[in-house]
Amino acid sequence: MGSSSFAQDLTEQRVAPATFNCISPSPNAAEELVCYWLQPDAAGSHLTSSLLPTFPHSTPAEDDFLLFSAERSALPANLLQDVAKLSDQRPELNCFVVSLAKRELANGLHSSLQLFQQLHAQRWWQQGGFVVILRAGLARAVGPLTRIQDVMLAGLLHTQTAWVLDYASEASLTTQVEASPRLTYQQFITDYEKLTRLSHYIPERNRYRESYLRSGLLQLVQHELSGADKFSDNTRHALTYFAENFPAKGAMEKLMLKQPDIYFSMMKMRKKLGA
Repeated sequence: MGSSSFAQDLTEQRVAPATFNCISPSPNAAEELVCYWLQPDAAGSHLTSSLLPTFPHSTPAEDDFLLFSAERSALPANLLQDVAKLSDQRPELNCFVVSLAKRELANGLHSSLQLFQQLHAQRWWQQGGFVVILRAGLARAVGPLTRIQDVMLAGLLHTQTAWVLDYASEASLTTQVEASPRLTYQQFITDYEKLTRLSHYIPERNRYRESYLRSGLLQLVQHELSGADKFSDNTRHALTYFAENFPAKGAMEKLMLKQPDIYFSMMKMRKKLGA
């Protein structure tokens, strides 16, 4: 994908050195990440965890697992045992995505790209109720980690497959998550800039970007259809960028991208008529 004014307008983010510097503090205390270093016990059959509050002064090996969480509730009792067993059976695994909330997210091996697409299509990406376990080398490569979404991005962009562990059936541990928070335009472009930077060297970069942009655009569009008289200049700019770089899916999406004013008026009319 070539450069464009939309990409150039994105908020610049400072890139941290490729070392374990620190978890970048989140402006939202409820999203504050904690990190645990997972290491085999003496027998080598189980994993033990040690808290790394900022993890700058510790030196996990590239292949060591780190557990990242923004949840304040107890984690599943069998989690570390399950990860130890799976990593022993499948040493090629580098990323585990743990769901603590009720979602239609199947246990087992997933294509990293397809999992990324599903998380965005279902709007689970912005929700809480996730824990991510990944190799330390992957965490080193992506710069500061502020939210659990940053960790998921680190794990999914640079792996071919990821293993999903669903613990939502454990009623005492199930995390109640609210509907996905409204995506602001600022968050939309900030996250897209990060995705663009981190996906620059991977072959599937355009598929990741298309999935993110389509999901984010639909959220922005639906919000403006609910409370605005017309599309904002920012949303128009994003629609134009998407139309110039990615194919439309279906007649309605094509209308939205090519004739946004007509699309807006038609959807407003449908809403008024209760269609």
